[in-house]
Amino acid sequence: MSAVIPPEFQPFVIDGIASGRFRSEEEAVKEGLNLLRSREQKLDALRKDIQIGLDDLEAGRSSPLDVEDIIQRGRQRLDASRTIES
Repeated sequence: MSAVIPPEFQPFVIDGIASGRFRSEEEAVKEGLNLLRSREQKLDALRKDIQIGLDDLEAGRSSPLDVEDIIQRGRQRLDASRTIES
């Protein structure tokens, strides 16, 4: 199978080959397809997680959110990450 690289992507591919990022047009296309497949897999996993959450809500397996607690834990995590970076 052969693929035609659209004109708007040709400079990107040419630059990628010139810089050594890709060895060929085929490699550039392969990299793009790998990224697309990865994105689709992540979306599928997210959809499954969302469905699990919706099923739990429908079955009554949920509890109300404590917004203040979430904010406090978020601030603690942010402070901890800033301490690690320093």
